[in-house]
Amino acid sequence: MECKTVPSIDEAKGQAEGLVITKLSSNENPFGPSPKAVAAAQSAGRSASRYPERTDSKLCDTLAAFHGRGLATAHFFSANGGVEVLSLVEDALIHPGQRAIICPPCFGGYSQSLSNKRCEIDKVPLVGSGFNLDVDAILCAVTEETRLVYLSNPNNPTGTWFGGNPLKEILDGLPEHVTVIYDEVYYQFATEEGLPDAIRHVVDGRNIVIVHSFSKAYGLAGMRLGYGIAPQRTAQKVQKLKRSFHLSNPGMEAAMAALEDTSHLQRTVENNHVERRRLLERLSELSLEVTPSQANFVMVRCPEGYDAEELTTVLAKRGVMVRPAFYLPHHIRVTVGTPDDNTRLLTSLAQFCRVEG
Repeated sequence: MECKTVPSIDEAKGQAEGLVITKLSSNENPFGPSPKAVAAAQSAGRSASRYPERTDSKLCDTLAAFHGRGLATAHFFSANGGVEVLSLVEDALIHPGQRAIICPPCFGGYSQSLSNKRCEIDKVPLVGSGFNLDVDAILCAVTEETRLVYLSNPNNPTGTWFGGNPLKEILDGLPEHVTVIYDEVYYQFATEEGLPDAIRHVVDGRNIVIVHSFSKAYGLAGMRLGYGIAPQRTAQKVQKLKRSFHLSNPGMEAAMAALEDTSHLQRTVENNHVERRRLLERLSELSLEVTPSQANFVMVRCPEGYDAEELTTVLAKRGVMVRPAFYLPHHIRVTVGTPDDNTRLLTSLAQFCRVEG
């Protein structure tokens, strides 16, 4: 099981027989987008009869100012969500028949996109109960045909993370023809100190592309906005592949407004910190095996005798949407929602464990 489509809310309603749906399957912001982002999108929508700006330079200017650290506009490129950031980098840096390394369990979109482009995939699994990165095995898997190494931190679907040393060791050990795709779309939710300073490697000109998204912490999943941060030589290769009018005006304006609304982001992150801790504690009290998480979701091993598909279906019938974890047929991934959302999940799982566990 690598990348299976998550049902929509309407599809879930058909299973839940009229119950209100609590959606905890797609790692969305439970508070929605910033009101400032909504207002900016609505204002831009009044000019919907006009084409947007031909390029994303205004958004990239804003991102360079937001991140600072010596980054310039030319270090950035935008896309229709984080998955298109991946796709654009692949178009620029890898060709059919060449090889890429992924570390399952990881985001299923990596293998799906690479397979669609007829690239070869080498899998170097995460190791141990902590789902740790195997640096030596990654470096040993590199060949003359390898072009990309995908690293997710915090990792989807496990929620686990790694520090700065493994990333540096991998970058130091890779030959010049290999680029690291460093996917940190969940980084705002991490509370542990010591996550890699990936931007430093970009500024230093290392072969790395950082993937960010407005879909998670900023609550703009429906706007389809993501961006990459890369050495200028790499970002320019990607920019050359993009069509004119790549992003809509409402989307770009919403993204720029979202960056300014620090209070909305803080509310989102604080809720996640408190509720993630509560979920980890309460799920453990239900005798369910839970993986410690630094993201806005937690991964749970299913009760004995049930796989992820079965448990997902049972919960959907009770009005709670979760999803099977990528590559792990006996684990589900659960978004950290509002306190009420999470209480409903816990109540449903408690009934399930009591009645059917």
